[in-house]
Amino acid sequence: MSAFQQSPRDVFSTSGSVRWLVTALGVVLVMALPNLCYPIGRDQATYCVIGRGLLDGARLYRDLWDNKPPGIFYLYAGIVKVFGQAMWSIGLLDILWLLAISACIFKFTERTLGRTTAFLSVLVNAVMHIRAGYWDAGQPEAFLMLFVFGSYFLLSGHGRRIKLRAVSAGLLFAAAFWVKYNAVAFLPLLLLAPVLESGGASGAWLRARLGTPSIHWASALSSFAAGFLLGSGLVVSVSLFSGAWNGFVEEQFKVLPRYAATASDGIPHYWAWSAGRIEFWLGLWTLCAALAAVILAWRRHHLLRVTPALAGAAAGFAALALQVRYQPYYFETCYPFFAILWAYLAVQVYEGVRALARYCARRNWQVAHVLTWVMFANFVALCLPGPLTRLATNYRAFNQWRRGPAKFYSSYFWPGAAEDFHHVLRVVDYLERHPAPADGVYVWGNEPLIYFLSGHRPPTRFVWNLPLIAPWRLPGWRRELLHQLNSARPRYIIVARGDEVHGLSGTHQDSAQVLRDFPALANYLHNFYKHCEDEVTFEIYCGAPGTVAATLAGSSS
Repeated sequence: MSAFQQSPRDVFSTSGSVRWLVTALGVVLVMALPNLCYPIGRDQATYCVIGRGLLDGARLYRDLWDNKPPGIFYLYAGIVKVFGQAMWSIGLLDILWLLAISACIFKFTERTLGRTTAFLSVLVNAVMHIRAGYWDAGQPEAFLMLFVFGSYFLLSGHGRRIKLRAVSAGLLFAAAFWVKYNAVAFLPLLLLAPVLESGGASGAWLRARLGTPSIHWASALSSFAAGFLLGSGLVVSVSLFSGAWNGFVEEQFKVLPRYAATASDGIPHYWAWSAGRIEFWLGLWTLCAALAAVILAWRRHHLLRVTPALAGAAAGFAALALQVRYQPYYFETCYPFFAILWAYLAVQVYEGVRALARYCARRNWQVAHVLTWVMFANFVALCLPGPLTRLATNYRAFNQWRRGPAKFYSSYFWPGAAEDFHHVLRVVDYLERHPAPADGVYVWGNEPLIYFLSGHRPPTRFVWNLPLIAPWRLPGWRRELLHQLNSARPRYIIVARGDEVHGLSGTHQDSAQVLRDFPALANYLHNFYKHCEDEVTFEIYCGAPGTVAATLAGSSS
């Protein structure tokens, strides 16, 4: 055997995996602890407001609306039930999720690529996730991946109760699907799970597995489908019998097609823009590492072992591309599998360097032996500054948060953040000093965090105003808003400034400016409210006590 032909026994060893897993989770916990100081972002605040509304008896889509599948809101109902309206709740949720997904990645990787690659995969995924900051915390893609991994493990297991495991896998896949519909991209990965798990064995074993009668696979497939239909039927039944059916149908079959059809509108050179988003969030080096891992696996005859990660990366990338808009948290479907490819490449490079160093030592080439390890140390050093600098920065922020959470959140800054936490908290403080009924506040803007932290519920079903200004809105929505405001007569109407979200709204105007295109609401404000406070990025309008409800004539523009 040549010095460069190492036995894979140690490289792909699984002995002592529990110790490696515990160590990996400990390192991840150290890396993720500063996430506890994450604020609640715009998306997460929307989920929290709707989740709290569901706990109070509101009906999804009919009483509280957002353009997401129903699963994420029911999950957040449980989260709000446990944590209340604590600002740090999303950070704690993110830490717990990261530990759970790390355990899944370790188990997924260790089966075919061994404990060392599994250990490194967990760390690389944590680095990728933490880099995105609070944007990625508690998003639908995070929960989707947990359900997908759980379904995969159930389908790839061996032993008795195959049908029960398949039904359970179908239920988990239904949960993933109703959290985000792009979960369908992982269906081929799940259905081929028993075959993909053969990668750790010989090619002969795989050929034998493929040649077995299809009756067992068909039986498992039918059980999986039964579990999926059972879970989906439960979701549909809840919508039907809770009185939310009409809103559910409107969202799924009227709004979502319009929303998808306008995904690339207003983005010049869409394909170049998409490539730029992929390069920024996934990284050119990550794509190059994936290609290098495939070539190396082919040369080292490890393709069978790497196939599950490759299939997962393909499915994750498909799930990303299906959403068209390439938001930062969409990439959570890709990170685990590209992290595995990074880890495999790193382990193989290390083995190659070690073999080269041994070869030089046997030849008594001492200088070459030393330079080999110096070269490898420089390679490692190139990868460390970014993650270590980010970790140090996060811990400095964490220490500031411990000394004064209120001051920390008020001055919170994250590059590219759309939220203005300083003025949101000033508005919340104003509402606490000037109390109003539970439905006495309406926010014309994109800051549902005001509702959540102040304890108010929206007087309309539109938690934020994006559905009312975007090109994919339904024709009667603006008229519906005015009627609901007229019925509720909120004491305060808060108008946001500088909150434009061009990628989703289709306009570069902020909420205050877009009132020019919604004269009916502007007239309602002018006739029945007066300007009473200005918080720089928010204007607070107060309605006089006992104001007579507006009489709406004609349809809104």
